[in-house]
Amino acid sequence: MIEPTLTEHRSPWVVFTSPADPWLLSETAAFTQRNGLVLRLDGREMADPASLFRTFARELSFLDHFGHNWDALVDCLHDWHGPGHGNQDLAIVIEHADDLLKTDFLGRFVSVLAQAARNSNLRLDGDGELDEWRRRTAQHFVFLLDHTAPGAFTEGAARGMDVAVALSDGRLLATLTDVEWPGGDPASTPWTAGPLSFADEEILSGMTDKAITLFRDHLGCSIHEAMDLLQSRSEHLRRDNVTG
Repeated sequence: MIEPTLTEHRSPWVVFTSPADPWLLSETAAFTQRNGLVLRLDGREMADPASLFRTFARELSFLDHFGHNWDALVDCLHDWHGPGHGNQDLAIVIEHADDLLKTDFLGRFVSVLAQAARNSNLRLDGDGELDEWRRRTAQHFVFLLDHTAPGAFTEGAARGMDVAVALSDGRLLATLTDVEWPGGDPASTPWTAGPLSFADEEILSGMTDKAITLFRDHLGCSIHEAMDLLQSRSEHLRRDNVTG
């Protein structure tokens, strides 16, 4: 089981879970006791990239130079710890995030957040080099789902550039792949990188039991989570066949 964190300088950088998750309560309490700042954003205000950028700019008081694009979001989340904002550790909790499942930018969003967290936690610049002018600062992101199982987001999150995912104790966790990013997770941990295509042949051939076993083996998830993933991936393949 992979245990997520808000207080430590390690991945997973992004967590999908339920508001009732006891982990969230204990971690946010420990985080604020250490003078960490928890900011809560509303996922219902993120229907498209433009509204997402506006929400982050407003809630995090980005400076006027924020360019309202994905690269600028990475930069401003990293720069948030610089002049004008102080050096507090930061946890961003995106509440009511269920509808983000329907967006076509979910993977890009998760990738951007993971890059920003990785830079802040490991004190790296945009090129992956040590940034000697900054202190190491904890930064993590949590998506809270009111009525959607975290496993349902696996397919969309895994489509993010250099994103690797794992299911652990009912939560979906996201990090960056070890090969491309300094400070990534060791290959021995059960992260799965890229779209969940490794079970496609079994799904298309009707070998559902084997597909479920593959999901369990690759993602370290429960049989119920594997069945949810089977349904999600099957629907994705059907849509591809219809539009292809």
